[in-house]
Amino acid sequence: MSIHSEFILTPVANILHDTAIITCSMNCGIEMYPLWDNIMQSVFMKMTGAQEQKMKCVCWEIATVDFDLRRDIYYPWELNECSRIEDKKKILKHLINAVAKLEKGFDIRTFDLSQIWNDTRSILEQFHEYSKNMGFCEREYQEYVEIFNTLGAHCLNQLSFFQNCANCSNRMNLNKPYTCSVQKNLNEMYKYLYRHRNRCAHNLTSYQQNRPSLDVLFDVNYVYENYYIRFALLIIIDKILISLYQTFQKEIDGLKLF
Repeated sequence: MSIHSEFILTPVANILHDTAIITCSMNCGIEMYPLWDNIMQSVFMKMTGAQEQKMKCVCWEIATVDFDLRRDIYYPWELNECSRIEDKKKILKHLINAVAKLEKGFDIRTFDLSQIWNDTRSILEQFHEYSKNMGFCEREYQEYVEIFNTLGAHCLNQLSFFQNCANCSNRMNLNKPYTCSVQKNLNEMYKYLYRHRNRCAHNLTSYQQNRPSLDVLFDVNYVYENYYIRFALLIIIDKILISLYQTFQKEIDGLKLF
């Protein structure tokens, strides 16, 4: 096992678990609200940062064993910080190609997306159980639950993380187990995550006064400015990546490079 593998295989959801343990003994007075906002932002940045570093480590691991893919990945390097969903999809594609060259007959579509979806929901439910007594982010959690209850594993895709919902057969079909009633699909929700990631990473709120504006607060899409939704998207991406990397690791463990 390589020096990067332990890090790659460590779920970013562990950061949520650690936060829940640390904060479970906090007081629940009104004076704690500003602190809780900083905590959620810190957790979010830790999770995004860890995932971006994972993506870079995955690229390095692929390049170590596959010299053809090394050139495809690094010449030229176009993935920047690996924070955009487009960058993460490219890395997923490189990893799929690497596994397919090592394991004949490999089919990523056999990965259980229902398990990934259910595990993600369970992780966030447990995190909420630790923090709900303090009353923080309760509205955000309920909005997240309402939105994700209308979605399901069919909204995920092993080849691109999230399904393109424009042609979804479940959309507005009452005979299906899930009926889309939200205005944005998961790919569009990720754009809100990416924008918030940049705001936090560059500390834009330090010089942007009176943000968000009243117009933004009243916008129907403001519901997607939600930490639970952001956490869910990051965990889903992480679980798909880990599942695929485990297969990759299994193949290269028995591979002789020289």
